[in-house]
Amino acid sequence: MPFDAKNKVAIVGVGQSAFGRKLDRPTGALAVDAALAAIDDAGLTLKDIDGISTFPESTGPGVGPQVGLSSAPLNWMVQGLGIEQVDWWANGGGNISTAIGYAIQALATHSCNYVLVWRAMYQPRSGAFGSGTSSQKPADSAPKPAPRVSGAGAYVAPYGGGDGPTFFAPSYMRYMKKYGAKREHMAAYAVTMRANANKNPKAMFYDKPMTFDDYMNARMISDPLCLFDCDMPIDGAGALILTRAELAKDLKQKPAYVTAFGSGGWDWRVRPPEEYMHATADNVGRTLWASTDMKPTDMDAAMFYDGFSPDIYWWLEGLNFCERGTAYEWIQDGRIAIGGELPINTFGGQVSEGRLHGMGHWVEATRQIQGRADDKPGDGARQLAKAENILVATGMTGHGCGAILSSDFR
Repeated sequence: MPFDAKNKVAIVGVGQSAFGRKLDRPTGALAVDAALAAIDDAGLTLKDIDGISTFPESTGPGVGPQVGLSSAPLNWMVQGLGIEQVDWWANGGGNISTAIGYAIQALATHSCNYVLVWRAMYQPRSGAFGSGTSSQKPADSAPKPAPRVSGAGAYVAPYGGGDGPTFFAPSYMRYMKKYGAKREHMAAYAVTMRANANKNPKAMFYDKPMTFDDYMNARMISDPLCLFDCDMPIDGAGALILTRAELAKDLKQKPAYVTAFGSGGWDWRVRPPEEYMHATADNVGRTLWASTDMKPTDMDAAMFYDGFSPDIYWWLEGLNFCERGTAYEWIQDGRIAIGGELPINTFGGQVSEGRLHGMGHWVEATRQIQGRADDKPGDGARQLAKAENILVATGMTGHGCGAILSSDFR
């Protein structure tokens, strides 16, 4: 049964830390920076915060082994921030969207009043991002041992699998062969994201334009995924403040009301890779649209998780913006650009701003609803002319949540 979130909860504050590649500032400090910025943005104080939520709690993507230095778990943040009382807390499984979903439900059931949600990302200081490396550093004269894997990884890593690109590439390849999509079609998304990032001073590719030829000639990572199809690993953190709708009206910022909500659980049926990817978007779409009388054509923009570029195809089709197998054609001719029919990821997405595991999408959707997406007010670079209803959906591979954020009650 769909969760009825209509008019019950709003996002009222957003905050971000510095972003960068292998920053000197500890991950915990970045998380504190983002959290304090979000609390101040909402016009609240630490004493107001009585709910907290994050992902992951201890181990997972973008988390290092040292609490505070390379991670920012719940207990550490309570101490690091000096929060006096916590009435509700949660560790969202799978993706930051789940932590946000838990917060929405906790507020709707009056479990707390003001929830802080954060996501902090850590990039390894040595070795390739996401790669398996030996834990022992051999002497310069000794031969380097081969990377070691255990468990299920032992059945795939020796054959070139075991990381994100090699997991997603077969799904994308099957989509291309099944429906006739080509890399040239995906260039429309990648180039648009880079153009959006060129309007976003926080983006890693802010000062680096990209052309169609740049994309087509990019280094292949795992065929057919090229370098610019993969999200950009960074150090950084983002945070949100959520509260109940009746408490949001008199705060510092215009509320971004949650007027629809959907979630996607695991689908354990054995499926081909491409269909498995579709399952998340299908489930999020099914529950989200059942919770509202709005429809895809009512959306002014969409913020879709893009750990890899082809995620966009699955989101668009699973959330009913276009028919199955047609998204690669649907995104052409400026349709998803700022000023187009459905602007997507107006901040540049994870492929061009940087990888915050979905938090950047929620921050951008909120800012667009509040009319303050531009870092320089009035310059018109990124802020949409109409931003009344924005769909944001993050997660993938069997888990995720989505919501429609609105500028007013619906």
